[in-house]
Amino acid sequence: MEDGSSCKKNKPPSWGKLVTILSLDGGGVRGIIAGVILAYLEKQLQEIDGEDVRLADYFDVVSGTSTGGLMTAMLTVPGKNGRPQLAAKDIVPFYLEHCPKIFPQPEGLGALLPKLPKLLSGPKYSGKYLRKLLSKLLGETKLHQTVTNVVIPTFDMKKLQPTIFSSYQALIDPSLDVKISDICLGTSAAPTFFPPHYFSNEDSQGKTTEFNLVDGAVTANNPILKNNPDMGKLKPLGYDKFLVISIGTGSSKNEEKYSAKKAAKWGIISWLYNDGSTPILDMVSDSGHRSSIMHSSCKKNKPPSRGSLVTILSLDGGGVRGIMVGVILAYLEEQLQFNYKIPFFWLYFRAIHIPYIVQFCRYIYKALDGEDMRLADYFDVVAGTSTGGLMTAMLTVPDETGRPRFAAKDIVPFYLQHSPKIFPQPGGLAALLPKLPKLLSGPKYDGVYLRNLLNNLLGETRLHQTITNVVIPTFDMKKLQPTIFSSYQALVDPSLDVKISDICIGTSAAPTYFPPHYFQNEDIQGKTSEFHLVDGGVTANNPTLLAMTAVTKQIVNDNPDMGELKPLGYNKFLVVSIGTGSAQKAKKYSAREAAKWGIISWLYDNGSTPILDITMESSRDIVDFHSSVVFKARQSEDKYLRIDDDTLKGDASSMDLATKSNLENLVIIGEKMLKNRVVQMNIDTGVYEPVPGNVTNDQELKRFAKILSDERKLRMQSDAMHKVSSS
Repeated sequence: MEDGSSCKKNKPPSWGKLVTILSLDGGGVRGIIAGVILAYLEKQLQEIDGEDVRLADYFDVVSGTSTGGLMTAMLTVPGKNGRPQLAAKDIVPFYLEHCPKIFPQPEGLGALLPKLPKLLSGPKYSGKYLRKLLSKLLGETKLHQTVTNVVIPTFDMKKLQPTIFSSYQALIDPSLDVKISDICLGTSAAPTFFPPHYFSNEDSQGKTTEFNLVDGAVTANNPILKNNPDMGKLKPLGYDKFLVISIGTGSSKNEEKYSAKKAAKWGIISWLYNDGSTPILDMVSDSGHRSSIMHSSCKKNKPPSRGSLVTILSLDGGGVRGIMVGVILAYLEEQLQFNYKIPFFWLYFRAIHIPYIVQFCRYIYKALDGEDMRLADYFDVVAGTSTGGLMTAMLTVPDETGRPRFAAKDIVPFYLQHSPKIFPQPGGLAALLPKLPKLLSGPKYDGVYLRNLLNNLLGETRLHQTITNVVIPTFDMKKLQPTIFSSYQALVDPSLDVKISDICIGTSAAPTYFPPHYFQNEDIQGKTSEFHLVDGGVTANNPTLLAMTAVTKQIVNDNPDMGELKPLGYNKFLVVSIGTGSAQKAKKYSAREAAKWGIISWLYDNGSTPILDITMESSRDIVDFHSSVVFKARQSEDKYLRIDDDTLKGDASSMDLATKSNLENLVIIGEKMLKNRVVQMNIDTGVYEPVPGNVTNDQELKRFAKILSDERKLRMQSDAMHKVSSS
């Protein structure tokens, strides 16, 4: 069945001219809102084509997350006659009947108090009624049996990576052809609300696979164009042939529910339960829902219009694990400066300080561009989240001479010096016990040292003053939406032209670790804006797509810096994306254990923070999947390099363990990452696989350094010719 037709009853896109997609958000009982809209849409179709038609007859893909996943199943699972089991008009009555039993409400304080111990030690709802209901409703129907194709995201907490259940994928990976009821239970298992869903599946080849699933509140991917004959002559990035209806379940953004000032005092419990709401889950869900005249960026680098590529450097978040990224960045910058094929006698003359001979050797053996060059000289955009945002600032903020304040080689020493003061470690149990009350009632670290450090380091430098363009994501907890600080956007929205120090403090304010960052900014027009920021990892722990989107937006809006680049011309993008590692292979969590977790365990379990690990990892892998698909679609995989390590264990996987031994070990891990083989994500399986040829990361970085150097020289030559022709 590999790469075959989907075998659904609808005629495929190859018979028509569009790909039609219906996408349904998660949101619990607020699925009723989507149900009303779906019923209306189906009614309009019935008035045109007859009362027997259903939504599944019109959409090539129906995609849903959490409660949207349940509606997806309702619309696409066949009844005995092979037609959809339920009509769209049945959704609202279904929710009205069953929601009170799925989410039983305590009546008054007297009924709530006996349940408080369970709330702390176990999920809010047992999920038994939901399991029985879905088993009865959906029976033994498997993924390949839906009336039309479906895509339903979940997250496997044991593998620490998304598991996307897709009709297309089930054709080539039989382990994913599981019961729809299990998929729905998995995508609906919101942490603290329902227990994670564990099940095993024996596929048609006799192979047994186990799943440990929680709520699929991550962006649903859409791998429908991969070698599928149903797609006819559609192009991989031919989005003008897509017709998409996306229905949300509403949010309380306009209510401005949370503020950084109040949340600065929150501890573990308040982040998961505050005045009847769950702030950390609200932010995770809302960040997933959203991910004018343009002027020249006026940066010092020559723009893409003078060359042939758009160059992007993307840096993940990960706390002290940023040291690993620092090692790789130092290596890349070194390759751009000098080649290691300098002979030994040069090192000797350098050591005994014979300057003329050293200068001569440099001239003869210099590989590329000289020791004064910096990474910011080569990248059109540097994007970073959380600790990656701090490194972005270090690489792009100018000193008094207008050059980058830091070289890449300065990052590791900076982290080794300051991490122990940013993340002070308790000295044994006796020192930890007095801090437990504060841990429950306030953030783990007060953030005072970090704030003072960044204010002194970055001073009054504002977003528009960086040497090259930057993109740094944060999340505004009062607006319940991402705030993306982009050099490009600051040119048209002066309210975003804030101090880099405020951006870095905001993007690093991981819930429960640091207090949210509140500040005000008065722009050049005299307008005052306020910000209530938490860690950008809630929005995009891997900011690669945000950077690519920022550039694409400039192309769409005819920014002259972009020259003749096309909006979807990703074959002209060169991207280096560096991760901070993960413990995916360690399989830290399991659904069976987590089924007993309450509020505290979701935020603190054996030294880790499961809810944050899951949030960050889901974002990281989904972004890499989409990036891999984009470059694969344009047959330009050789212009996308992702360096990461998913084999971290024990102390190395911690975000904040700033002991001398762990920090030094992270340096060693970073050096080992350079020697690891280059891997790329298999977009069919989501698994990382080594590229052919035994190429290592350090070898690939050397190749990228040559491309970057050539691109810079091309731009300088083109700019010089342009000036001559204009004079």
